[in-house]
Amino acid sequence: MNRIAALIMAAGASSRFDGCKLLADVEGSCLLQQRIDLASGLFPEDVYVVTGAWHRELMAARAEKKLAGASFVYVDSWAKGLAASLVAGVEHLERDYEAILVLLADQVALTRTDLEQLLAAFDGNNIACAVYHGKRGVPAIFGAKSFARLKQLKGDQGAKAVLYESAMAVSECPMPNARWDIDSREQLAAWAGRSMY
Repeated sequence: MNRIAALIMAAGASSRFDGCKLLADVEGSCLLQQRIDLASGLFPEDVYVVTGAWHRELMAARAEKKLAGASFVYVDSWAKGLAASLVAGVEHLERDYEAILVLLADQVALTRTDLEQLLAAFDGNNIACAVYHGKRGVPAIFGAKSFARLKQLKGDQGAKAVLYESAMAVSECPMPNARWDIDSREQLAAWAGRSMY
C-alpha cells in the first residue's frame, strides 16, 4: 500500500462567513476538528492541515485542546490563492509520502465510506477523485506522479485543474456528500437543521 497523507485545505479567509468558520461548532466539535477526525480514522499518523488567514486562532485552539490529531503547515502566501496553499502542502509532504489525499475543511458531509471509496479506486499510478454536480473535484487522491504538476498551479487554481488533464488516468467516484460545504453562517445553521440540502 502506498503511504498516503491526508492534506486538509484550511488556509482561506472564509470572508462569506464573517469569522473563522474552521472553529465553528458543528454538533459538539469544531468544523475543522471533525475533518481531522474523519481523516485520522484512515490515516491516524498522517493528517496535515494547511493554515493561513486564521493560523493564530487555530494555534490558540490547539493550545486549548480544541484541535488535535494533525500537524499544521502554515502558508504565509495564502492570500495569493488556493494554489499557493496546495503547493506548500505538496512541497511539505512529497519527500515522505507516495500519495496525498486532498480534502477541504468545510466539506461537512463527507464520511469514512466516501474516503474508503477513493482508496479503493486508487492504484498508485492514477488519480482517484470525487464526482458531484456532474464534475470532478476533491476529495481526491494524487499519486507521486502528480506532484510536479500540482506544484505548477497558480493563483486560484485548485486541484480540480489537474483532474481534467489527460496526462494521467483519473478514476471517478460518485460522491454526493462532497457537494455540501459551509461558506456562510446561514449555511451552517441550515446544516444543523439539515434543511439546506
